[in-house]
Amino acid sequence: MPIIFQQQLSDGAKLALWEITEALSYFEQYKVEARFIAHPEVKKQHLAARVALLSLAPQFSLDKLINNAVGKPYLEGNSWHISFSHTADLAAAIISPVRQVGIDVERVGERIFRVCHKFLSDQEIACLQFATQLNPLQESDTAAKWLTLCWSAKESLYKWKGIPRVDFIKDLRLVKVEPAVSQLLFEVSSYEKPIRVEYKCWDTYVLTWVHG
Repeated sequence: MPIIFQQQLSDGAKLALWEITEALSYFEQYKVEARFIAHPEVKKQHLAARVALLSLAPQFSLDKLINNAVGKPYLEGNSWHISFSHTADLAAAIISPVRQVGIDVERVGERIFRVCHKFLSDQEIACLQFATQLNPLQESDTAAKWLTLCWSAKESLYKWKGIPRVDFIKDLRLVKVEPAVSQLLFEVSSYEKPIRVEYKCWDTYVLTWVHG
């Protein structure tokens, strides 16, 4: 079982990151009521995230896994909170018995410099620059990682929030970067207190999650 990272969180929450090394047929042996996905690689990633869920909770029945009206996954007849993510050869899952959750995994690449203005304001760029002592817009590997981390964090927040039509700049605002404890703080529309996003970085990808 290629779990490359697993963490127990507070209040019974836990997460797992799966490196996808298996063929599609390995994941198709599990009973997963997934939407139709024509592309085999995308289908494999989609199913791998569901199987990662089983590594955290083998008692769950994947055939009862469905999405609500805004696409948020849940188990029919079960109160656990669930979130998935996948990219290339990685898949992630997070669960909690009591708290809303969101998770995201992203590959780091140069494309992030061309799109960062779509999800970060000038004030957020300044906040990131102050905390990291580098120019996030200068195309270095380190800058690419930090920008990808911010994008991933907002993706996790979007899944955690679980409502449609979220503006990544107006509704999810980066206000503090805390590298010493691997956390980012965001002001989120309709929430009085900042929301904490935790993260872990590797050389070529980042993982972020929210539970609270």
